Amino acid sequence: MDATRRARIESFIQQEISRILSREIRDPRLSLVTITRVEMVRDASYVKLFVSVLSESEDVSEATMSSCLEGLTSAAGFLRHQLSKVLQLRHTPELRFEVDKGIHNSLRVFKLLKELEPHVAPAKSE
Repeated sequence: MDATRRARIESFIQQEISRILSREIRDPRLSLVTITRVEMVRDASYVKLFVSVLSESEDVSEATMSSCLEGLTSAAGFLRHQLSKVLQLRHTPELRFEVDKGIHNSLRVFKLLKELEPHVAPAKSE
């Protein structure tokens, strides 16, 4: 499968899974879950869905993340079945979920930079 087609399928899977999670899943553990990106292996046997939990507080506990991953894992069969109805592939790929640490790391770096800001002397212009 060429890279352009794979990218289109990944984008479609991300949109569909996000739609299903927001409209058809009633599990309270999955209310704040966001699919940040999707990576499909070359042979389309499975896709890795990277998830993040959006919360008003900056820090999301490990217990919350593991609870969300458990909820997603238990809903994987339903999600795959719903995806097979709209995805026009011979075989619907297996869904694997992983935590996306990118947003958390970005927030942590931003917080550290904000803490350093008062300690940095402003540059003098000549």
